Amino acid sequence: MNYATLIRQIETGEAIDFTEARALGAALLDGGVPELETAAFLVAFNQHDPGPDAWLGLHAALSERLPDLAAPPGPYRTVVLPAYHGVRALPHLTPLLALLLKSFGVPVLIHGVLEGGGGVAAAYVLRELGIMPCSTTAQVNAGLRDEGLAFAPVALLNPGLASLLALRGRLGIDGWVTRLVIMADVLGERSVRVTPTSSAKDLAMMREVLQALGGHALLMQGCEGEAFANPFQRPDMMLVQDGQVQQLYDAQSTSSPLANLPALDARATGAWTSEVLHDHLSLPLPIRNQLAACLYGAGYTEDLNQARAITAINGFGRVAA
Repeated sequence: MNYATLIRQIETGEAIDFTEARALGAALLDGGVPELETAAFLVAFNQHDPGPDAWLGLHAALSERLPDLAAPPGPYRTVVLPAYHGVRALPHLTPLLALLLKSFGVPVLIHGVLEGGGGVAAAYVLRELGIMPCSTTAQVNAGLRDEGLAFAPVALLNPGLASLLALRGRLGIDGWVTRLVIMADVLGERSVRVTPTSSAKDLAMMREVLQALGGHALLMQGCEGEAFANPFQRPDMMLVQDGQVQQLYDAQSTSSPLANLPALDARATGAWTSEVLHDHLSLPLPIRNQLAACLYGAGYTEDLNQARAITAINGFGRVAA
């Protein structure tokens, strides 16, 4: 494989095919590409979309290198929440969404980074709530089976992926590595993965890739790229199932009224999350809408309206409008 030729090909906007991308992904994830060339690939992919065939090839390479994680048996699909950014403008509500789903008996797997790159990572809030990262695949599977919740750090998913994300941080860019891992189907058919985009311009590309990959995914623009909806303004939410797309919610044109949100730090967010879970504080409507979408995607209800009704009366703050 000629790395210089591939880099130039990507930089000129030329698509690369499935076979080339699969081989490149394997080399990058296995640490077989020198650091200078790896950085060049990160920058090139960040500037130019390599095309849907390339994304499928990169995903094939990653899928072959994921650990043997298993969704627990039961009536509902496991909801998978990626956490690969630190938030800076709003409190991190991925742990809240995870614990709300768990309270309905829906298993949840969170996977992501352990630090926030100057922002507040989901891992910080999870620690405040007593949820620590797992250190082995067996621990993840046991947590899902016995507790209904587990947090897998990215290094457990794939050490090469963790190295690429660390280099991403050193370069100060965010691009294809993050999109690759948030679209990854780490648990297979018995799961629904929440797939957040960092910006609305990525929605069309990610929808096309998710349709080709198959499985179940809730696609939306995440709050600061994370797997929870902006609590002020609900984004578009689409359920992608076996190649078909169902629009669940349209983006709000106006902001939702909010009760008091916590301070941005992990301790305040963790304490506020506990209060919401004990019904002492109301739940922002966009988060309630996302909870309903996740319940529907997980198979908890047969349609979205039923999920909306359940979340409105099930004790999470005031009844939704």
